[in-house]
Amino acid sequence: MFALLVLCCWRWTGVNMLYFISGLKGIDKALYESAEIDGANSWQKFRYVTIPLLKPTTIYVLTISIYAGLAMFLESFMLWNGNSSPKNIGLTIVGYLYKRGIEKNQMGYASAVGLVLLVIALIINVVQLVLNGSFKKEEK
Repeated sequence: MFALLVLCCWRWTGVNMLYFISGLKGIDKALYESAEIDGANSWQKFRYVTIPLLKPTTIYVLTISIYAGLAMFLESFMLWNGNSSPKNIGLTIVGYLYKRGIEKNQMGYASAVGLVLLVIALIINVVQLVLNGSFKKEEK
């Protein structure tokens, strides 16, 4: 399980860092200069300028990371040379869907598992968006 965790972190860390780097490049330097003129130190510039302006990037990265975690199949399949890890330790929900649908030819059951996966992903992402305040109405 540890090998699977390290493999997935290694796979997604670089892509997520590229998103954050591009988000940081999109922040106008004049905002940091204005904060410095107002007397903000480095921590205050990070807390009050960088973090709020990286919120859209953070929400996007969190959303795709949740989806990638739920849709993980290839890593487990390659690591254990198929879909049969010891005591099913590497069996993911998509691997289970594959096992039931392709290997055991139970497509109806696999479709139901896929729909449950869709509902789980939807619920997790909606909760995440609500907690991040993405559904708040802006005051005029």
